[in-house]
Amino acid sequence: MKPTLTALMSFMLLCCMNSAIFAAELLDVKPVVSGSAVSIEISADIAMTYTFYKIPGQARAVVDIAEADPEKVEPLIVVNKGAVSSISVDKTQISGLVVSRIIFNLVSESDISVSASPDRKLLTVTFGGSNASAVAKPETKQESKEILTPGPEVQAAPPATPLTAATPEEDPLGLDEPAAKATATGAKAAVVAGATATASSTAAEVPLQAAPTVIRIPKLEPVVPVVTAAPTPPAALTVQEITTGADFIEIRTSQSIADYKATRISGPDRLIIDIPAEKVGQKAKTITINKFGITKARIGVSQKNIRIVLDSKHAGFPAHTISKTEDGVRIRFK
Repeated sequence: MKPTLTALMSFMLLCCMNSAIFAAELLDVKPVVSGSAVSIEISADIAMTYTFYKIPGQARAVVDIAEADPEKVEPLIVVNKGAVSSISVDKTQISGLVVSRIIFNLVSESDISVSASPDRKLLTVTFGGSNASAVAKPETKQESKEILTPGPEVQAAPPATPLTAATPEEDPLGLDEPAAKATATGAKAAVVAGATATASSTAAEVPLQAAPTVIRIPKLEPVVPVVTAAPTPPAALTVQEITTGADFIEIRTSQSIADYKATRISGPDRLIIDIPAEKVGQKAKTITINKFGITKARIGVSQKNIRIVLDSKHAGFPAHTISKTEDGVRIRFK
């Protein structure tokens, strides 16, 4: 009896320890405005293991936090202050770990810097020149040691080593691009070095040739090049209006859409509709609805995506169906 009781108590203690390790939750992602500058405070209920990096060639930066659930945080936060246009908060799986991915959509390319409080329950994110990024790098290396073995997705982040992705996910940010560029640059350097060595070896081995023989080339007729028109760039996608009918809300866009993604989130209840586009010309704004139990519609943007969030004023989002129209999306309530 006594050995059985001891084993049971040991098992319960182990479960409690595991729960303490993997029960992290993000509590808040809050912009802090000071004059014309803005910083972002990220808080959690336990110490955070994180990494951060900017995306080369794009006005975006990313903070990944391991073993943290972002369900309590708004998925889209419109800022429009300082260097930050908006913030997207998503949850993803990397090597079996729950990862909170915080994406900063910036006004222009900027370096990202992250500092942590002594207990690492609060992170402060700032944006600025290369000096701020250089100061933050040593701390990032120390934190990344706690993350599991890096893989392909980790190598995609130039400033630090992000977490390893078990399966490739749809990532509109193109986070694998930096690794591809680095590989292409290394391959190009190797080809140039190999060509130089081959040329030198050939020059050393080939003896001097006799005087060249003159070859007369017959007169050729001129070739008139075919001029092709430059391709027309795609038009920017915008939300022209959000209207209501007898039993529906209709989102009308400036052009027909190829696809959309709808997601329901609770606490508070809301419906999120993402519309991808090659080019986005939309600005973030809020539209009052006050119909069908919907209080308002919030429009947020990133470089290649428009996100519309419909907020419900009741517990539980109203029953509905969604369909594409010729110029947008219609949400019909039952």
